[in-house]
Amino acid sequence: MGRAAAVGHADDAAGAPRRHGAELQQAIFDAVFEQLSDVGFTRMTMDSVALAARTGKAALYRRWSNKKELVLDALSSVLPSPFDVPPAETLRDDLVALLSCVKQGADATCAGAFTVVAVEGDRDFRAIFDQRVLRPCKELILEALRRGAERGEVAAPMVDPLVASVGPALLLDHVIAGGGRIPEALVTGIVDRVLLPLAAGHGAGSGAARGTASADRAGQPVTDTPSRARPTAWASNS
Repeated sequence: MGRAAAVGHADDAAGAPRRHGAELQQAIFDAVFEQLSDVGFTRMTMDSVALAARTGKAALYRRWSNKKELVLDALSSVLPSPFDVPPAETLRDDLVALLSCVKQGADATCAGAFTVVAVEGDRDFRAIFDQRVLRPCKELILEALRRGAERGEVAAPMVDPLVASVGPALLLDHVIAGGGRIPEALVTGIVDRVLLPLAAGHGAGSGAARGTASADRAGQPVTDTPSRARPTAWASNS
């Protein structure tokens, strides 16, 4: 990890405003996320970050020995913690609040976090995003499903880690597919049109099972029911 705590030097770029400490660090981190979003981690360089931050390259190397250390520190500075979200009184409120943490992580990094985690696939980047955001989010969604089952909002078979992974996976897919920042309407749409029906037992699997039983009783042929899109392999395995 880098040495962000040691920030205390002034800007080195000729003509740039002299910034120190937290102000300079924030400008550098903003430039990191801009570069990750625009060109990706592989093409990003310490020079390009310094140029975008309007500071000298030496200011970066005094704190971070390479761009990977820099990106890890930048991610650590902005990723939200789902554990800070208090339990709500309804399943819907729980789901919206927890998925909003994933949205916040994407928005705070201009979707750069998703780029380095999901597209370029570095193990350390995946680990920090998984540990700080995705894994806690899925764990807390599972707890929310358990509470919802106790209140009668959730069918017992739907209290399942696979169900808990669906929402984060759909948000991840949005950014990977080039959708950019996550709109609030997407968060609420996933909750209202996918997760709540699924949690209530109205998903494709349960619907197919009910349709099979009804058709057997009526002596009618059973037609195939299209399955819902599964979470991405990366999201479901993390």
